[in-house]
Amino acid sequence: MQTLITRRQTSRAPRLWPALAAAAGLALALAAAPAAARAQAREMLNRLAQSAGTADGASGVFTLGRTQLDEGKYDQAIDTFNNFIEAYPAHRNVDAAYYWLAYSFEKKNMLREADAALARFAERFPKSEWASDANKLKVKVKAKIDPQGANVPDGDTELKIIALQALCQNDRARCSTLIAETLRSSSAPRVKEAAILLLGRYGGPEAVPTLIQMARSESDAKLRMRAIASLGRTGDERALDVLREIALSPTYADESPADSAIHALREHESPRAVAALGEVIQNGRNLAARQHAASLLSQRPGEPVVDELFRLYDAVQDVQVRKYIVAGLGHRRSARAAARLVEIARTAGDLELRKTAVRAIPNRGEEQDLDVLITLYDAERDAELKDYLLASIGHYKHRRSYDKLMQVVRNNAEPLERRKRAISILSRSKDPEVMKFLEGVLNGR
Repeated sequence: MQTLITRRQTSRAPRLWPALAAAAGLALALAAAPAAARAQAREMLNRLAQSAGTADGASGVFTLGRTQLDEGKYDQAIDTFNNFIEAYPAHRNVDAAYYWLAYSFEKKNMLREADAALARFAERFPKSEWASDANKLKVKVKAKIDPQGANVPDGDTELKIIALQALCQNDRARCSTLIAETLRSSSAPRVKEAAILLLGRYGGPEAVPTLIQMARSESDAKLRMRAIASLGRTGDERALDVLREIALSPTYADESPADSAIHALREHESPRAVAALGEVIQNGRNLAARQHAASLLSQRPGEPVVDELFRLYDAVQDVQVRKYIVAGLGHRRSARAAARLVEIARTAGDLELRKTAVRAIPNRGEEQDLDVLITLYDAERDAELKDYLLASIGHYKHRRSYDKLMQVVRNNAEPLERRKRAISILSRSKDPEVMKFLEGVLNGR
């Protein structure tokens, strides 16, 4: 089977502590051994990587998933990437995880699941470097789901959509009528879906009642979800109660009306949409919907979002939801958000919340946060949290980060596993001083 580790993956993959003789020996064994021995050695190398990578457990899980793909173990890869996405929703590789999850589903011919994973990818990561690959995979999946639809000349469909858009742009008074006629016609599903989106964009206030009716009662699930999405883009206050009502539905899945309503609330410009998302997070009857709403709320602009995240953290008791709220604070550049993350990392009564806060701090991308993490590391006594702090320090490509990691490696009082993890993190750097240090470790200096 052709290897799945492309040039781009290779550039991203965390290198395993090359300075350690055990890893080097296993790597050589992989190159020289016969097939059965190579498989055994590869499994040993995977375990070795994971044992050294629990400080950044996400990297170990992600690498395991890619290995399972390379070996054609698609069922296992699906479980691994699902676990990765659930456990590390703010990790830098979560976009790639969604892509490889969809890829695994497609290989198993689980086409609806693949389509849903790709839809979530498109919503969350429109500018990802994986977007081109995802679009190609989506075309392949759509063609398998609807072969007849795939045979419709794509150029004809595109021309109809462009023509309808031009007519709506130039004659907004007729836009609603043209779209009503399109929806009653035998046009391709893609044309009808585009028509609903155009109605929300160009139909004006008069289009809102039609969109509300479709959002509540349209029998075609895809058209209903497009109507819900369009309501979010209208900015009309009348849409909010409807979106809130649908988002609070006890039935939730990716690519569902409830999912579309949560995304629409994220897009809606009204300040009331913040409170509506907050209600879903606090009072929703579906755990996955509450978690997803927390993730999307954190992506809205403005300080009122920080205020709402603070309120929700204090009001919500479910730790699984609170973890998403804490992770959301890591998306905010606000100094207040940084201070709250540090407070949670230091004093939260639940260790999972403290670990989530430690992971979230580097996601802010603020260099000054590194000093806080180093201080937290030096003061922390819990061994597990100390490992998470070490991994977060390793996210920074900065001299102070490298110095701290090298200090950990040199310190014989540190547990051996932690020193190995520090080397694993350092091995990702091409800094000359780091390379010199690793050579010293290799030569016993």
